[in-house]
Amino acid sequence: MPRLVDAVLAIGLAVFAQVNLRFNFDNSTHYGSSFATAAVVAIATLALVWCRRWPLATLCVVVAATTVPELLTRLTVTLWGHFVPLLVAVYALARWCESRRGTVFGAVLAFAALVLLMLRVPSVGTAGNIPFTFVPVTAAFVAGRVLQRRHNRHRALAAHASQLEAARETQVAAAVTEERARIARELHDIVAHCVSVMVVQAGASEELLERSPERAREPLRAVQETGRQAVAELGRMLGLLRDSGPARLDLAPQPGTGQLPELADRMSALGVPVQLTVSGDPRPLPPGVELTAYRVVQEALTNTLKHGGPGVKARVEMRYLQRTLDVEIIDDGRAGSTAGTGQGLIGMTERATIYGGTIEAGARPEGGFRVHIALPLDPA
Repeated sequence: MPRLVDAVLAIGLAVFAQVNLRFNFDNSTHYGSSFATAAVVAIATLALVWCRRWPLATLCVVVAATTVPELLTRLTVTLWGHFVPLLVAVYALARWCESRRGTVFGAVLAFAALVLLMLRVPSVGTAGNIPFTFVPVTAAFVAGRVLQRRHNRHRALAAHASQLEAARETQVAAAVTEERARIARELHDIVAHCVSVMVVQAGASEELLERSPERAREPLRAVQETGRQAVAELGRMLGLLRDSGPARLDLAPQPGTGQLPELADRMSALGVPVQLTVSGDPRPLPPGVELTAYRVVQEALTNTLKHGGPGVKARVEMRYLQRTLDVEIIDDGRAGSTAGTGQGLIGMTERATIYGGTIEAGARPEGGFRVHIALPLDPA
């Protein structure tokens, strides 16, 4: 579309310049061949069709068309056929030429052509009029440079805005990914623990049904109670994801180290005796550290319940050190059996990494499995 506008304006100027030559609207003194003058005017005006695409080349064509014939002979010089095309070409050079050297060269060439026309054609003026003719050409050049700089500044701002938008989208995507990972960890810890307990208790109930139906009731009650807990936990989680109002949710605080005795009692009741010991100076911890410690102990004991074998026992030692919280979970089950597969160990590692902690998990030489996590209490 801009090129079409340039073509229309150039053709319109060419037609008007030819009509001006015929009727002499600007009262110019005629010299030389009328045909040669018409050809020069046609070349100088029609070259402006490409002033936006090739501004320096267009200026060179206009300068050559208007000055070279004056060096060989003397032709009529008109306002519309010589000065206006030169003025437009200078503006186009300043506006659309991206090369600084090209712009300087074209400006020098244009002013030299203007001086030549003023000196070669007496009807145009004298040397004393040269400074006055520089005024409109200089104004056209300055206007073109100002518009070019404004355009470049707007383009730079648009590019910067695009970069900021891309960075914002990247940050949003990273935040969404991190939140999805957090939700996945929470769902895994909740569901895996409850389902593992239900599977173990259902298996125990199945073994007791034939030998002692009355004793089978106790594991079935444990399955029922654990199922209710799982449904309640999932209800809270899904309610938060649906952004339900607080009045509609049965909210509960996230578990922490204060709930470890309850977890130990619950696992002991399920057939895995757990000994919990706390050493050091217990003190309030950041909520994230509290939740991480609880979830790691829960995951480790769940793996012990699933893979430790009959008669397995576990020991949880929590040590409040000066700058770290050390939690160690040890069982005497089948060596290497409690490592588990899937998201369990990955989730524990992710939780520890988020808070700058370290985690070790592996089979013990003397038998059983050990999980050790160290969480800094004063992270940088």
